[in-house]
Amino acid sequence: MLELGKKPLIALPVNDKEFEETIDKAAEKKVDIIELRIDQFRDRNIDYILDKVNYVKDKGLAALITVRSAREGGTPMSDYERERIFKATAPLADILDIELTSDNLIKKVLKIAKENNCYGLVSYHDFEKTPPEEEIQKIIDKAHSYGADIVKYAFKVNDREDVARIMCITDKNRDKNPVAIGMGELGRITRVAGFFFGSVITYTYIGVSFAPGQIELDKLKEELYFYGLIDKENEDAI
Repeated sequence: MLELGKKPLIALPVNDKEFEETIDKAAEKKVDIIELRIDQFRDRNIDYILDKVNYVKDKGLAALITVRSAREGGTPMSDYERERIFKATAPLADILDIELTSDNLIKKVLKIAKENNCYGLVSYHDFEKTPPEEEIQKIIDKAHSYGADIVKYAFKVNDREDVARIMCITDKNRDKNPVAIGMGELGRITRVAGFFFGSVITYTYIGVSFAPGQIELDKLKEELYFYGLIDKENEDAI
């Protein structure tokens, strides 16, 4: 099973465009996790999806399954279709990502994750602001109360105080396997510095980014090397 907190984990979100080429590059560059953004796939036939997940696993990469809700930046899909995809992919998955706001699915998806011995990640996104610390703590506590193995929160950073708030609350909750993300240009620092405060995963891109403020893979790895988070020779944590 994928180990959390042992080293900085790098996740690469992908859709199904130029899929094999992108996965091959990710494996060559030693990405840890492929986030399959299935809501962004052109074809959501189950056999097609499973073929893509199997390709990821055959390359020795961990598979994070995301079927993002329209409410949090994904594609409009029924809860029935989303649940069907989670059930079909869970036996191959390492992590299942379900939004905290997906009220009708969250318990079901976390149960599916547990039954298939993979991590249940509960995510929350605010594309406009970083909330006050008390509100962020409530988000974390609510996600954790459902039994989340990983709690991901991504907030739009509008000033330096937002960065400080995200990092401080992450440090206080490092026992919950947080994934802390500050979106936007000012939030870029969180995608590296987050590891010092307990964040366990950061997201990157090859070619075109999926979210504002992501750092391109080669640049991200240079930053991780520079700040002593990864040994350049074997890419293990120092």
